[in-house]
Amino acid sequence: MRRLIPFAFVALTLVAAPAARAGVGTYVALGDSYTSAPLVPNQHGEPIDCGRSDHNYPSLVAAALKAQRFVDVSCGSAETKHMTEPQTGLPAGGTNPPQFNALSPAVDLVTVGIGGNDAGLVGVAEDCGKLDATSPNGTPCKDKYTAGGRDRVAEKIEAARPKIDAVLQGIHARSPHARVAIVGYPHVTPPNGQACWPLVPLSPGDMHYVDQLIIRINQMIEDEALRNDAEFVDTYRDSGGHDVCKTPPDRWFEGLVPTEPAYPLHPNAKGEASMARSALAVLQKPPPVPALTRLRAPHRLRAGHAARIRFRLDRAATVKLVLRRRVHGRLRRVLAARSAAGKPGANRVTFPGRLLRRRTGTYRLILTPSTHTTTGAARGATLRIRRPG
Repeated sequence: MRRLIPFAFVALTLVAAPAARAGVGTYVALGDSYTSAPLVPNQHGEPIDCGRSDHNYPSLVAAALKAQRFVDVSCGSAETKHMTEPQTGLPAGGTNPPQFNALSPAVDLVTVGIGGNDAGLVGVAEDCGKLDATSPNGTPCKDKYTAGGRDRVAEKIEAARPKIDAVLQGIHARSPHARVAIVGYPHVTPPNGQACWPLVPLSPGDMHYVDQLIIRINQMIEDEALRNDAEFVDTYRDSGGHDVCKTPPDRWFEGLVPTEPAYPLHPNAKGEASMARSALAVLQKPPPVPALTRLRAPHRLRAGHAARIRFRLDRAATVKLVLRRRVHGRLRRVLAARSAAGKPGANRVTFPGRLLRRRTGTYRLILTPSTHTTTGAARGATLRIRRPG
């Protein structure tokens, strides 16, 4: 997640990414250093101090999906604000243009890995290493960040929620037909309070604290993906057992003193390959289709009165509501229609009474959910409109 000065290293043998079923058109990768893979061979691109590797997970995904055009604008130290603002102050003085500049209506696939720097997670882990260097027991780092009964890091993760929301909405606005996936953070630290002090100078309690922060930010990112018509890539589950406490070659994430070419507390080449496999496990399947269930609509309604409709969605979708007249058992022309933005879970939509004025008879109300890439099954309900009075 943090910035660094790239160096050249000997080539590494990577864990191969699975073969794709079909190619894609234009693929754009956005994100921070867990996406760019600083110090992982081979570093390339402009500006060079963004720390982009040609073996980072987007490069492996692009190759596996046979992307016709691949654009990687990820950059070490990037925050959500760098989607729309230039990123300055890089180690060699370079400037990365706003990452959203790479988006356009012609883009077919976008992946983004962002949010960790907004929450300051790598900085917290580095701080923990300093605090715990002479204290193999206890939780000095957790105690610092939760003093006074408030977890300041957890608060920063929650504060990043609307920023992630804005990033996903910004991608849809600029590339309205693109499939969008947001990539979570991997299993960098061992679970259940395991530790390897002094190899990685974090106490068991603080190692557990950092691990819980990663789980927390991943849950927040997954929540926002569901709310914003994006797919979540879970890299945490698939990278378990290869944390900073493992020894090479089982270590996929480097500690404070790397043993393979990678920035401290970041994925090495094997970690990036693992993240690529997690992404491909999602992207090689068809995009999810929104499901509308539990439709509730009034069976009888007086003309001119609003119709209040309830339903549930499994993910964010635009719901088109169409009212069609039923005559002699057959549906005739559309008499009223509207669209509404639906959120995961319970939804309520009102069909305005003005649209139902002077309408009497039997109608079929049809609701169809759709996302930027798929359309779900329509659901219908019969509505009988009576004369007012």
